[in-house]
Amino acid sequence: MKNLFIFILLYSSINFAFGFNCTPQVAVTWTDLSDGVSWTKYDLSYTPYNKEERRWENSQDRSVTVRAFKINLLKNKLLFQSPSKDLNCNPATDRYIEKIISHTAENVIGAINCNFFVMPSGGIQGIAIDEKKVWSSELTSQTISSSGILYVTQDLINLETKDDFIQRYGSVMSPQDTGTFNFAVQAYPKLLINGEMKISDSVLNSRRSRTSIGTADGKNEIILVTIDARAETAKTGMTLFEYAHFIKNPICGVGQTTALNLDGGGSSAFAVPQLKIYEQADRCRHLGNILTIQKR
Repeated sequence: MKNLFIFILLYSSINFAFGFNCTPQVAVTWTDLSDGVSWTKYDLSYTPYNKEERRWENSQDRSVTVRAFKINLLKNKLLFQSPSKDLNCNPATDRYIEKIISHTAENVIGAINCNFFVMPSGGIQGIAIDEKKVWSSELTSQTISSSGILYVTQDLINLETKDDFIQRYGSVMSPQDTGTFNFAVQAYPKLLINGEMKISDSVLNSRRSRTSIGTADGKNEIILVTIDARAETAKTGMTLFEYAHFIKNPICGVGQTTALNLDGGGSSAFAVPQLKIYEQADRCRHLGNILTIQKR
């Protein structure tokens, strides 16, 4: 009986050790950009997931570069920007996110790439609403079953499934309904809702640059996150399963309870114009839309 107890204890310890682990390689600090907007950048090592053997590795032998914003929505707003035409971009010197900002918007505090779009037209898939415009109101143009809608009203930030939204609003939202939202974006897959993981290890196993939008429990702020927005190589990125664990774990630096994956891969982009920071995994890849942070 004593030996059995020791075996169970050791087995439990091994299972715990082989869970997801992460270590920021420097202390994670957030720097203010303006009233109610802060940002961070740091390198993070983590334990990769072995999908073939359905287990976490024991060694933190992969790393990513995290860039993120925190936005107080009482003092700031999120606005989409979409170019009216394809913009000339030189891969040696330009980033497409910078071209969009300079072409379409002023007084941008920060920006990331946003939801999925149709190539080559750039038309937005799913709904996209901000405080100035309804960019797209058709829920069914995004057919992926894991699609979700993260939305902001006067007193609520929430993430719901596409099916729940269609039940309430129909496949195309009316002007009366769209007017109830300060912001809404549809993308896929849903990652976290109220601290519950909404993704399994059955998703694609490719490690890519990633982008997401989310919030921490009980806070009236949005958190925008990218990993490896500068470039994509065989040594960068996370799988979606790994990424969901990363953003859920506060030890990793950007802990959230609700999060939605946005367009990633070579589209992953991050910009802080006042600091002349413009990063994009695939420098001149066309972006159908970006999400900008601006003062109220």
